[in-house]
Amino acid sequence: MALVIAPASPTYADDATAPAQQQTTDNSNNTDNPNTSNNPGTDSGQQTDPSNGAIDAYAATHTWLGLPTAEVTPITAIESGAERTYQNGTVYWSSGTGVHAVRSNIDACYQKHLQDLGFPVNDEMKLNGGASQRFQYGQIHWSPSTGAQFTRGAIQQYWSQRGWQDGWLGWPTGDELTVKGGASQTFQHGTVFWSNSTGAHAVKDGIRGRYSVLKFEQGILGFPTTDEMKLNGGASQRFQYGQIHWSPSTGAQFTRGAIQQYWSQRGWQDGWLGWPTGDELTVKGGASQTFQHGTVFWSNSTGAHAVVGTTLSKYATARYEQGPYGFPVEDQTGPSQRFQHGSIAGCGKIGYQNPGGFFQVSSCNVSVPGGAFGYASPSRISINANRDQVVNAFISRAYDYLGTRYVWDYAMQPGNGVDCAGLVMQSLYATGMNLQDYNPTAHWYDPWHSHDANNMSNDRRFLHIPVSQRQRGDLIFYPGHVAIYLGNDQVIEAMPPRVRIANMYAGNRHPTGAARPFI
Repeated sequence: MALVIAPASPTYADDATAPAQQQTTDNSNNTDNPNTSNNPGTDSGQQTDPSNGAIDAYAATHTWLGLPTAEVTPITAIESGAERTYQNGTVYWSSGTGVHAVRSNIDACYQKHLQDLGFPVNDEMKLNGGASQRFQYGQIHWSPSTGAQFTRGAIQQYWSQRGWQDGWLGWPTGDELTVKGGASQTFQHGTVFWSNSTGAHAVKDGIRGRYSVLKFEQGILGFPTTDEMKLNGGASQRFQYGQIHWSPSTGAQFTRGAIQQYWSQRGWQDGWLGWPTGDELTVKGGASQTFQHGTVFWSNSTGAHAVVGTTLSKYATARYEQGPYGFPVEDQTGPSQRFQHGSIAGCGKIGYQNPGGFFQVSSCNVSVPGGAFGYASPSRISINANRDQVVNAFISRAYDYLGTRYVWDYAMQPGNGVDCAGLVMQSLYATGMNLQDYNPTAHWYDPWHSHDANNMSNDRRFLHIPVSQRQRGDLIFYPGHVAIYLGNDQVIEAMPPRVRIANMYAGNRHPTGAARPFI
């Protein structure tokens, strides 16, 4: 028998580094093996690529991604899938959504909300001024000025119905925020609030500023129940427990409860109280709120009542409801008003009133500059006079001047002398209308006011109307002249030599315009 000699074993510097004895066949070059070098098998200690190579295949055709910066990694975003990061973005895959890349500008936001949004369902879409991308349960929108923010659900639907980022809300400036009872999200030009019971509504501009002071939906007003409503001269918006009203001159103020009901029953901002000028104020025993033409006071035992004019001034001096009079127990209809512990005499106007921006009427007498021309006809209207009563007081005072001599630039007592504008002034004073710079002293001494007939014809504090729409109590203008319309083409006017009643077309004259002092 021949003797077989085995070859010598190789020598290593350290026996510990010697390779382990191979236990299985080397299949590294077997092309049929699914565990390739890009997809190493679990036997090597690495996980199988869940995308079965779909992520790498996608990246091969989307070279903008750059080089990979990590291996394919299994992830869960509501459902199971995988991701792989690259220099300029991340590629995501799930069996339900396929494979899509998310660019770096959106990916940072997505990574924070991955568990809320699920996997991407499309690639990034270019928009005018930015980009967006859809996910299983929402979207992410990005612009250079606002960054990347996600939207979803009812708030996203509200935004989409108003034109997305090209609509009046603009781009989102924050992610959706979960709040007690609902959610909210800020946009460039407003904030959208949502609750299950109120739906989604935006709050913007001045109303949003006041709402923020009141702690948004967590404050006394709750969630908005309508969008902002445009009003004549301003806007308003309803909330669960009140409203906010805004105008340029008064800003934004909230109303609620019994005071709001009192105000609404008297015409809201178009009524005699006008716009609120302060929020409701909680006081000992009740509440109060200021409006343009009065203050409303409420207590559980007395209800809500307004105090206006000089009555309000005296009441203020006596420390309002906290003083000796207590709360008002009635609206004022005569020369005084009753309170819990007494009455206050005064004047003002409750009931018919001109809208804000026009000259106001009052049961108070008008005060004019003193001296020889310091006379103003006393007011003839009651504190609760309606429009017809105001017009009648205006015209009846004009009748008192019939036969009074015509004197240029005079606005004196009956019998002393008036011109056409002076007659109008004194007749309007009889309705408690403070005409401010139109007064007897200025009419005599100020050269500009010597032409007050022309000045009145251009003054927007009177409502200007077509002559064809004239009514009793309107002003009728001619070049350098003004008359008071009585109806049936008749006017009362100061025309040399004295105050008269005449046809408005007498002497073949033609009016140039008309204005309504009582709207």
